[in-house]
Amino acid sequence: IGDQSYLDVTANAKVLLEEKYGDAIEVNVIEMGDDEADWEPANRQAAEEGYDIIISGNWQYEAAMLTVAAEYPEIKYLNFDYSSPEGNSLPNVYAITYAAHEIGYLTGVVAAVKSQTGIIGGVVGQNNAGMNQFMAGYIQGAADVNPEIKVIITYVGSYSDPATAKEQTIGMLNAGADMVWGCAGGSGNGVFEAAAEHEGVWALGVDTDQYVSMAAQEKLAKTILTSGLKNVDVGVTNAVTQIIDGTAPFGTAEMLGYKDGAVGLAENDYYKANMTEDELATVKTFTDKVLNGETKVVDELTQPGVFAQLYGQYGLK
Repeated sequence: IGDQSYLDVTANAKVLLEEKYGDAIEVNVIEMGDDEADWEPANRQAAEEGYDIIISGNWQYEAAMLTVAAEYPEIKYLNFDYSSPEGNSLPNVYAITYAAHEIGYLTGVVAAVKSQTGIIGGVVGQNNAGMNQFMAGYIQGAADVNPEIKVIITYVGSYSDPATAKEQTIGMLNAGADMVWGCAGGSGNGVFEAAAEHEGVWALGVDTDQYVSMAAQEKLAKTILTSGLKNVDVGVTNAVTQIIDGTAPFGTAEMLGYKDGAVGLAENDYYKANMTEDELATVKTFTDKVLNGETKVVDELTQPGVFAQLYGQYGLK
């Protein structure tokens, strides 16, 4: 907890659940740490402590969770952001995920609409299919707005290395980028730091409304035009409600998208104040097409190689 991004918005489900159920439930957050060797023992300890529902998962942690879930069939498990549908077919596991490709698309639309140079960047936590799912959508959204767009993408290799992210962002800005998406968890703070030191550029946040979450660091917050939202806290709250109500479809994996309100853009007052009416209208034109199904966003997870294809076409040479 404390990344001001993905993990914090996930942990906020505790607040939402307590607001919804009050004293009827007890919700605890267990931090497993960064050492992979500790993840299975942490899951096993939670199972032994008598929890009725254990929430864990995502591509990083799901293997440990699923191993332990198989050993405790009486406990209900929620994978809050799965990566493998096949692996989440246990009869006591309900898995949800979010249309990261749609988050990328929406963010790419804003980047291209606002860019004056026609060059945009993406600073990514790690080079894997899940993260490239965001980036393929990002490129598609930007290219739909501006077919001449050029994109620069780099990989930090970590979600907790803002120094490297800052260095990579400065390189992009020097190459002409004026919009950079920090899609890198805690490393994304380095994107905001670089943007704060350069005139005429904007940063874009991810997962939560980072203009709000970075409010204590006003100089950095002011660089964040909008954020691509992954509403994990809402998704977890709704899924736990289904588990409590007895309606959760265990043994299945579901993807939640823009039409479900599970992903979107942070359209706060700061965003609206820094966009013209024409820019807002253009963004809406393109995002509405995703909402009504007219635009199908490419998905690296189901179309392996589509990211490489798009980056080969639109990457800055």
